[in-house]
Amino acid sequence: MTVVSRRTVIAAAAVLLAHATPATAQPVQLNMGGSTTTTPFFAYYSAVAETISRNDPGLNVTVVSTGGFATNVRQLISGQLQLGGVSPDLIEDAEAANPPFRDFRVLWWAVPAIQYMVVRADSPVRTLADISGRCFHAGMRGSSSEKNMLRIIRTLGYTPQLYPADAADAINAIRTGRCLGQTRTGGLNNVDANTAELALTVPLRPIGYTTEEVAKIRAAIPWMSFREMSAGVLGADAFTTHELMVGFAATTRLDPELGYRLMKAMHAGIPQQKEAYAPLRPVDIVAQTLGVKGMKLHAGTVRFFRELGHSVPDDMIPPEAR
Repeated sequence: MTVVSRRTVIAAAAVLLAHATPATAQPVQLNMGGSTTTTPFFAYYSAVAETISRNDPGLNVTVVSTGGFATNVRQLISGQLQLGGVSPDLIEDAEAANPPFRDFRVLWWAVPAIQYMVVRADSPVRTLADISGRCFHAGMRGSSSEKNMLRIIRTLGYTPQLYPADAADAINAIRTGRCLGQTRTGGLNNVDANTAELALTVPLRPIGYTTEEVAKIRAAIPWMSFREMSAGVLGADAFTTHELMVGFAATTRLDPELGYRLMKAMHAGIPQQKEAYAPLRPVDIVAQTLGVKGMKLHAGTVRFFRELGHSVPDDMIPPEAR
């Protein structure tokens, strides 16, 4: 090769190197625990994963259909998941377990699961205190609804004759008069379909909490949320009921910078998420998350909320974010 041709090759190589782009870094893989694919909530999981991955190409979120929140909690603890769907009661249970796990950190609370306590309209039960000594179905056997209704009943010191059963059996027991009432998850302004169907033949009325009962429950269960229901549910006046938040948590293993990027990308995709999951449409996720007491936020969430101009309560700030 001549000197001239060698110089030409070197010059051409230099030009190519100058214009070459570095190899694109592989995105960080984040496994997100969901629920079964048959639940309506799965559409929300999918929208969250898709919008985060689109809004931050350096993150790749994959939905893992684990079967439910309890499995998500176990896999978050073991490190198989980086984030997942949870409810506050499961975080509290993990913290109280033997051995305890105190490294959960809330990313955000998405939607409330509103709990409706309803009784036969021809029964003498007009307040929650009236269920003492009477048959009451606290929720489907083994469900979060049942577990948390029992927490509340114990906190208030009431002593109903509990009727543990599945949903169909409980509805039938109320229909025949063998039991007087139940707790069931419903929509933002309406009871569930099975309860609504029962009300067509058996008049029902909702019962709510007194101000004193709410204060007592909040003192014992800080993360429990309450909702003022407008008049019209089953033809009743306005009343107060409790709700279980459904949202997403990680652990302290999730790096604060990754948590911040995840939150920023998720927040940018909220319009698309609301299109995919209608119950999310009236929700202000930031305000709702800051309204659930007794749970530490992830450091990335704290940073992002502050960036938005929000004040984060001191008891929600984890040690790693101070």
